[in-house]
Amino acid sequence: MQNHKTASHDVQAAIKVADKILLIAHQNPDGDCLGSVLAMYRYIASLDKDVTVFCNHLLPSNFSFLPNTDKLTNDHTVFTQKYDLVITVDTAVLHLTGIEELLKIIPSKYKFINIDHHVSNAKYGDINLIISSASSTAEIIYRLLQDWQVVIDEQTATALACGLITDTGGFKNPATTYTCLEIASDLINQGANIPKIIKNTVNDTNITRLQLWGRALERLTKVDKNNLVYTWLTLKDLEECQDDGNASEGISNFLHILNEGKIIMVLQETDNNIIKGSLRTTSNIDLSKLAAMMGGGGHQKAAGFSLPGRLEYVNNKLKIV
Repeated sequence: MQNHKTASHDVQAAIKVADKILLIAHQNPDGDCLGSVLAMYRYIASLDKDVTVFCNHLLPSNFSFLPNTDKLTNDHTVFTQKYDLVITVDTAVLHLTGIEELLKIIPSKYKFINIDHHVSNAKYGDINLIISSASSTAEIIYRLLQDWQVVIDEQTATALACGLITDTGGFKNPATTYTCLEIASDLINQGANIPKIIKNTVNDTNITRLQLWGRALERLTKVDKNNLVYTWLTLKDLEECQDDGNASEGISNFLHILNEGKIIMVLQETDNNIIKGSLRTTSNIDLSKLAAMMGGGGHQKAAGFSLPGRLEYVNNKLKIV
């Protein structure tokens, strides 16, 4: 891993010499991913570069308030064009973008930049700017813009603040640091719309979402020998409560307030025979290592993984089948 200052210089140099740039967000984009990629878009567009922003999944409706979301595309034909530079943000492993095969059809040689804050990052870029001590990828993008002496406008400030707020759970989880709060303060000074961000992210809920959470809370199970508290949601739960499939993250973030169990785990079925697992802890257990054992990754205190199969509850036991 390159040190921050060297990588910062290399990233800026690569952007400056590129004419056509492809920015890539990961699938199921969260606030940090979207805030980071849109802030980078705004900077690169200000240089009069030809820049495309791709995400394989549709924009979650609660993030439609972010500036420049109209620039996002999920049109696979963008990969038939030539690019000088490809940049991923907030993506620990490339398969989370869903575009590994699509990258192979780009009809040109390009440099690859990987900007992320996950300790489990696979360092798959030509330039890897990985700062695992950062609260969020948005914090890293902020540092880059400061290094490059870029004036942060209201739109960029709102995008970056969204990343900070969502990855720290509204400045409540262990990712919240002095540096993070200092950056947030500066972004507010630059015009970040904090009330709108909070309304659409941390406080974004409705009756059906709470009914879904009720099902998960009712199923809470403690496994004393593993210091584990877990729960689950089935595809039927999601369909009956009309959820968009992102419930597990919100529930696991909420459950980290529990004073029982050192590990919180929420399992959720998806519609493609995959089970998403979300892990949280306030202890010194490194969840990124635990998630990596199941093909996932993340941070020390917040991580996730995916497993093939379905959830089945039989004879008071939860099984993956």
